[in-house]
Amino acid sequence: MVDDDEAPLIYGVEFQARALCAVSGVPDDDTARFLVGTQSIKFENQVHFLEYDEEAGLLGKSIYAHRAGEIWRMASSPTDHRRFATIYQTIQDSNIVSKCTVWQIPIDSTNEEPSSPTIDASSNQLHQPLRKRFDLNVPNSNIIDVEWETNSERIATISETNIYIWNVEQHDTPQILSTGSIDSKSSAIHKLSCCRWNPHISTNQLATTLGPHIRGWDLRSMKPSFSIDNAHPPYVRDVDYNPNRQYHLMTCGDDCRVKFWDVRKPNECLKILTDHSHWVWSARYNRFHDQLIVTSSSDTRVMLFNIASLSSEPYGSLNVSDDAKEEIEETVNEDRLLCVFDEHEESVYTAQWASNDPWLLASLSYDGRLILNRVPKNEKFQILLRCPT
Repeated sequence: MVDDDEAPLIYGVEFQARALCAVSGVPDDDTARFLVGTQSIKFENQVHFLEYDEEAGLLGKSIYAHRAGEIWRMASSPTDHRRFATIYQTIQDSNIVSKCTVWQIPIDSTNEEPSSPTIDASSNQLHQPLRKRFDLNVPNSNIIDVEWETNSERIATISETNIYIWNVEQHDTPQILSTGSIDSKSSAIHKLSCCRWNPHISTNQLATTLGPHIRGWDLRSMKPSFSIDNAHPPYVRDVDYNPNRQYHLMTCGDDCRVKFWDVRKPNECLKILTDHSHWVWSARYNRFHDQLIVTSSSDTRVMLFNIASLSSEPYGSLNVSDDAKEEIEETVNEDRLLCVFDEHEESVYTAQWASNDPWLLASLSYDGRLILNRVPKNEKFQILLRCPT
């Protein structure tokens, strides 16, 4: 029997969807927020702004028109919970093009406060269109991914062959600070598809995926800083930096595997997870407890792991006697699959941790089903007992 506190919460989006992000820059409260973007060819696309109040057990929503096109990816501002970027496709001169725009949830002109994000759950009320802040586009280039820097002063975007670093300190007039390009030999075979800021080393490194390869870039020189070749043949789908271990990186891809790396030793994979049976589309570290990993796949499953052996505190901080040390280490350091969330019926393109709740995660499948799940209580208590006081 499932504990009510651990039962999943399911929210249905009207159209197909594959874009999901946790909302950052949240005011100091206990409400978890997520953004979902739809991918409809026939109908006007939407952005769903969701707020989950765990204490009340309620999920509030606001729905905004995204008239620019079908949404492929989203990124939330780390400092302003009303601002976010979308990667979307639209028709231009009879061609399909991919663009990037930064939007803002509208402000109520009567009181200068954000529009209320909570409407009746049974309503299909559509709020006013999003407020466009600025574009992050380059002529003759399709922008395919966007990533916000931790302190929000810079945004990274990529096309199939180029990297662009933008200064967005002046919010309405973004400027390109620097650009980088993959070499012509690589670009003839593979294309860039994903980028991720390194939260360490003063955020001066960006990881990108290039077909089956991973390329790291030093943003001071815009030159490659590391390379992991054939990480996931034939295609890498996602990459994420460990928030607490400077050189550790996690990747996943079309070989149905999740892999862990130390970028100082790019030829040696630290660990491989083989639990998924189809392409793995996303893999994310928990920002509070980096031993917790969530992955999602087109096998319709979301998996939660405890990878203690590669975490920042593999043995926790238990104060035990030397006699008990060996037994404790064996238990604490055991990497394991904690649970499989199988409520989805179609490919799960992304799973994200809440930005302000270490025990809450959201996943989105292509049929528009968003599911909120929680880390099992027994695992939560074990982690808390091992955390430093």
